[in-house]
Parts: sequence; structure tokens; C-alpha cells
Amino acid sequence: MPLQWFPGHMTKAVRLIKENLTKADIVIEVLDARIPLSSRNPMIGELTGKKPRLVVLNKSDLADPNMLTLWEKKLRTSENIEVVQISVKTGKNLTQLIEKSKYLCRNMSWAGNRAVRAMVLGVPNVGKSAIINYLLGRRSRSVGNRPGVTKDVSQSLKISASLKVIDTPGILWHKFEDPEVGEKLAVLGSINDEILFREDIACRGLDIFRSLYPAKLCERFNLKIEDIQNKESYEILEEIGRKRGCLISGGKVDTEKAARIVLTEIRDGRICRFCLEKPE
Repeated sequence: MPLQWFPGHMTKAVRLIKENLTKADIVIEVLDARIPLSSRNPMIGELTGKKPRLVVLNKSDLADPNMLTLWEKKLRTSENIEVVQISVKTGKNLTQLIEKSKYLCRNMSWAGNRAVRAMVLGVPNVGKSAIINYLLGRRSRSVGNRPGVTKDVSQSLKISASLKVIDTPGILWHKFEDPEVGEKLAVLGSINDEILFREDIACRGLDIFRSLYPAKLCERFNLKIEDIQNKESYEILEEIGRKRGCLISGGKVDTEKAARIVLTEIRDGRICRFCLEKPE
């Protein structure tokens, strides 16, 4: 499923980020803890240069905790970078964002005299606006479990006396050189389902899970190991559809409905806590 695209609103987002970056002291880069590598837009490094960076592994409540520990060590590559695992859903470690932002600016001449100004960046659907809303304690920005909700760069939002943030639209990059990157982003919802074939995305998700978590996949959907080993992913999708009652006239399986079920259960962590990538 090779993906090559760059919608117009993302071109605008890149321009707005460049214009507003001079206002920021640090960058808060939000990643999906289940795919830390694939959800890391290489353009962000080019845009932000050597600014201090706080790397946030969001949705950690849905991710494999042992793998997250390895990723945290991998991502902390210099003293100019801090890493924190968080979950907006559970509130895990969210208050650490303020303390770690202050720590990154500890040697700056103005430290302690004014609030840290942070720009929040990341690909769509990693939870940037949800993080800001949680810290603010109110619904200041539109959020949703779909990509492309935040449309423009807002004015600076005061989180506390110590931190102000600039929210930004999620930006993907022009072309996924590695097709697996695009596939993982699609499976976890960072690319809008409406512009892709949902059955294809669900089948790719089934392929990934039968490779990495076969027992959990079988347990969740009442499948047999020999079935997921010997059948094509579309056949597995049909089998899940039959077991979940996704039938239409003539006893055929509504694979569109079955695909929605599979993707929802993957994204909501109902199969298991997982990480689709290992650090080298």
C-alpha cells in the first residue's frame, strides 16, 4: 500500500510552523508510543533545527511497557533532549511536561523570569490538542479520534505560570519511502480512513498482528492459530465478520463493517498492549 500525498492544508501548516517557530524556546514533539519511529516526521527535525526538544510518547497506556522503556533510552540521544511517557486517557505523567520543559531551559539567561514557550508538533492523531486541553483543564481546541482536526496555528495558550504552548496542525510528509511506515500510520488512524480502502488497512493490521501477537489476535476474535497461519488476511477478515455477525443478504460478509470492527479494536487496545516497532 504505497502512499504518496501532501494535502494543501499540510503545505499551509508547514508555512505557519516556520513563521511561528521563532516564538518558541523549545519543541514538544508528540509521538504515538505504539509506533515511535513511524510517527516521527523527519520534516520536524529539519524545521526545528537544534532547538531543545521534549519527546512525548503518548498513548503509553496502549503500548507494550517493556518496549517503551527501550524506546525511551533510544530517543534520549543528547542532553538537549528529554523523553517522557504519557497517557491523556489515564493522566499518566502529564504534569511532568511542565517540569521537563523548565529543565530543558534551565541554562537560558531568562530561566525563572518568564514562562517557557513551547511549540507542540507531531503527525495527525497522536493527541497534541488533547494533551493541551488536559493541562488547561478545559476544551480549548477541537480534538477527535481522527486526523486533521486542528486546522491552524493558534495564539499562545497559557498552561501555567511556567509554560505557554503553541498548538499546531498535524503534518505528514510528502512521500513514505518505506511503505511500512504509511501502513502503520494508516492502521493506527493517522491517515484518514476515508481516503483509503478500509478493508486494505484492516487486512494489513491483521497481517501485522498475526506476525507479532498471534495468540492475542486469536483470543480476541475467537480464531484458531492454524487459521491465521494458513489463510490470507482477507479470508481472516471474512471469518471475523462471520463471527461478529457482519452479514448481509445471501449470507455474505459485510467486509466494510468487519474492517471497522478490526481497526477499532486495534486502535482502542482491545486486542492487547502492543508496540509495532523495536528500537535497533
